[in-house]
Amino acid sequence: MELESILERFGRMCALTPEEAGRQGDLCAAALRQVEGERNGIPGGEEELADYAAAIAARRFVLRCLSTGGVVSIGDPRAERGGALNAAGTMEAEYRQGAARWLRPRGFCFRQAGKEEASIPPGEDDLAGKEGERE
Repeated sequence: MELESILERFGRMCALTPEEAGRQGDLCAAALRQVEGERNGIPGGEEELADYAAAIAARRFVLRCLSTGGVVSIGDPRAERGGALNAAGTMEAEYRQGAARWLRPRGFCFRQAGKEEASIPPGEDDLAGKEGERE
């Protein structure tokens, strides 16, 4: 994935001119790093991953605009203030789903297996001897 491709896609998603999109290069670069960190190593998917990175940058752009008092309209222009943020979040989720084949599942982590943790010998735990105290 290349930053220029993500900037172009981001600009189209947010209806920005190339100059306006270029001023948001930090958002696109951060999104690129995030997607690269989420990749699972399966080859291919460059287009889908670039779209996902652009969608991440678009959601962050909406957050940035709203936090500085800007007005953003995505989807229904009559929607409440959070409408643009909801629309951007939905867009990001949809593009993530499209790129899912090339991404690790969220919340996935590795844990060492095969090593038995130290165990307390039977009869020496907190509940031992308290059997009669339970009702």
